[in-house]
This record gives sequence, C-alpha cells and structure tokens, in this order.
Amino acid sequence: MSYFFLALFTTLFILNFFVMWKTVKYVFPSDKKIFFIILFLILIVLLYGYQFFNSYFVSNFSYGSNRILSYIVYYYLAFVIYGSMVYFIVSIIEMIFRYKLNLNLYKPGFIIIFIILAIGTFYKHNTLLTEYEIDSGGKISAPLNIVLVSDVHLGHINGNASLIKMIDKVNSLKPDVVLIAGDLIDMYLEPVLERNMLDELKNIKSTYGSYFTLGNHDIYGSKADMLTEILRNNAETIVLRDEKMLVNNEIYIAGRDNFSKKPISEILNGKEDKPVILIQHTPDTIDEAVENKTFLQVSGHTHKGQMFPGRLFTKKMFKVDYGHEKIEDTNIIVSSGYGTWGPPIRIGSQSEIVLIKIR
Repeated sequence: MSYFFLALFTTLFILNFFVMWKTVKYVFPSDKKIFFIILFLILIVLLYGYQFFNSYFVSNFSYGSNRILSYIVYYYLAFVIYGSMVYFIVSIIEMIFRYKLNLNLYKPGFIIIFIILAIGTFYKHNTLLTEYEIDSGGKISAPLNIVLVSDVHLGHINGNASLIKMIDKVNSLKPDVVLIAGDLIDMYLEPVLERNMLDELKNIKSTYGSYFTLGNHDIYGSKADMLTEILRNNAETIVLRDEKMLVNNEIYIAGRDNFSKKPISEILNGKEDKPVILIQHTPDTIDEAVENKTFLQVSGHTHKGQMFPGRLFTKKMFKVDYGHEKIEDTNIIVSSGYGTWGPPIRIGSQSEIVLIKIR
C-alpha cells in the first residue's frame, strides 16, 4: 500500500508541474508569468504540506483557518486533476492538427476546467434522494421505511450547515430506522467537537432510532473509542461495533467494524430466525454476507468514484460499488454517500440520501 501512495503522490507531483507549465505558458500574459509561477509554487507547497502535516494544522490552527486552507488546497487539487486531463486532450489535438490550426486552445481549456469544477460543486451540494423497494417475503409484519446515509465526512469542509441540511432531509422522509454506514467524520475528531457537530444528531427523528458503524475515516487519525462514547451518550445514536440488536422483535440490525472484519457468523451467533440488516462501511465482503443469508447489507465508502474517472476504479475493486443488487437471498445496497473526501466536488456521482422501503 505504501508503494501505491508513493506512486500516487509522485504522479500528482509531476501533474502539478505539467498544469503549471501549460497554464503559465499559454493562458496568462507574458508580463505576469513570474507572478503566476510563484502562485503555483505556493499552492504546490500548501497541497503537500497540508497533506503530510495535516495533524499539525488541525492542532495548531483555528477551525476557520483550517476550513479556508482545506478549500484552497482541495479545489487546487481538483484543478490539477482536471487541468491535466483537459491540457492533455488539448496537446493531442494540437499534435494532430499542428499545421492546420493557428489557435491557442489552452485558454478555452482553462475556462472548461473551471466549468467542470462549478458543475462538480453543484452536484456535491444538490443531494439526490434514491429510493429502493425490497420485498421481505412476509418476514416482517408491517412495512419498514429505512433511511441510509453514509460518508458524511464531518470536518472542516462538511460542517454544521451541511449536517443540519442532511438531518432536515432525513426527518422529512419520516423514517422508522436511520442507518449511518460509516465515515461520519473526516479523520479528525477535534474540529467536529469544536463545533459540537455530533450534538446535531440528536435531532434525527425516527421510530426505532439511529444506528451507526465505524468506517475507515472514523478509525484512523481519530479516536474511535471516544467517538463511540460521544455518539452513545450525547448524540442518541446506537453504535454497533461487531454487535447486533433486535429491533421491534422483528428484525436484527448488526454493525461490523470496518477494520476488525470479525466473521459475520460470530456477530450473528445466537440470533433467532429473523431477517438481518448488516451495516458495513466497505462493501468488500459481500460473498460472506450472502453465505450467512443476510437479508440486507448496506454500505458506503466508494462515493461512486466521487470524481471521474474514479468510478472506473471502484467498479473494478468491488463486486457492487453502487446501487442495489440482489445476490441469491441477499440484497446489497451501496450508497454514493452524502459528503465528500478531499475536493468538495462530484463529477460522475452525486451527494445522496437513500430511502429503503421494505414491504
């Protein structure tokens, strides 16, 4: 894994200079080139400094300062990603039509990059309601409306306003059960506590409560046990860590820690013959859920790729990377998530809240 991240950061480093070179050479006026070279170098230093020394910034800078830095760094990262794509395409066009075109295509390309970022921002902030209906085959006595949210990523970018908007949308659906499928926080607990974000979860209204299981961002770089305690004691949220709970004497809700990967058979040991809903953040052990005849598994993690071409990779990595699929007797639902990781944009995916109607 370390080699993967080394390759990723090295590639990104090269792309930074590719985008800088093309932008400075072809987009900005010649008398301003030095200024924009310095600006790009500052942004590159900020990008890598904020990534490698993130914990230092979180501990020593205010919430507001970190929020501003996060927006600058992550929008710049998105600019580099899509800038490299657009400029590469422009370079290919120029090579093919070298003697036929006497145009500077980099200037319109530069505008296209910002249009892409604007569209991505729109899809991040405009939340899609996705509905699925599942037949229980008579296993429950009354219809059950479940709201699923995942990947909220509370922190410096996804803050109180975003969370309150989500809760209002959840409550408008009048759920019987609310499932939060991991990555509630974005690595660090400090900004979440500083802004009392978790207290907002008490305002979720449902018949049988809210159930949460830990995702990868809830565990590394943060304090999983502290998060668990706060949610249980202050946020009126039931945290299931390799545990199960019988709800309304009809259906089990089980939660599996993202990294423990405790066998599902052990988590469900001793249960009665009733359907099971499993909350597991990463949809990477679907076959195990099928083997244990889990009625429904809900997951997140993939963000549906979040930013094109991310979906091309998530589709290869996971058996089900998004949507609803039934495998034998097990229903699998993977959400694209509510928040974002890194750049606050979505291209090829959309912020999502899921309503599951079990009949």
